[in-house]
Amino acid sequence: MPSKNTSPYATTFKSAIKRGTPCSVAVNNIATRTKKSPTVIYNSLFKAGLCFRQKFNGQWVYWACDGKKSNATTTKSTQWNMWQCFVDWCIASGHCTPEQLNKHCSSQTQFMNYCKKFWSKQFSTTSGSRKSGKTGRKTGSTTPKSYKFPTAKGRTGNRRFRKAA
Repeated sequence: MPSKNTSPYATTFKSAIKRGTPCSVAVNNIATRTKKSPTVIYNSLFKAGLCFRQKFNGQWVYWACDGKKSNATTTKSTQWNMWQCFVDWCIASGHCTPEQLNKHCSSQTQFMNYCKKFWSKQFSTTSGSRKSGKTGRKTGSTTPKSYKFPTAKGRTGNRRFRKAA
């Protein structure tokens, strides 16, 4: 995504992304150091062509153009953050109470199974348009698209007894 604009945050951002730092973490770190809001940083990086964005429920969601897979520690931290935000959303939106969540937390699997019913409510959307019959005109569609709920994956084998090559 070439751009004529430059960003004063480009060098720091590129370096963080190259190390596998998630876009939001990199931007929040830059915002803290520069005492600017993350929105200012994101807009600057977007105009410089260093990240993509998509409007979601009236707010922009950003990700780095050159993002890469991160290490396991960062991945686990990001996954924890996603679940924390999801639980906060479940309670804040009124889909469940803290007591209801607490009744279903004897194991990770039980917790995830309980949360499944809220997942599609959070991530359902309407498609923008579809073509109608013979005329080829686009008409508004309210067909919901739902996203698959993540599942807990167990280990498929016991790595402790793997033979050395």
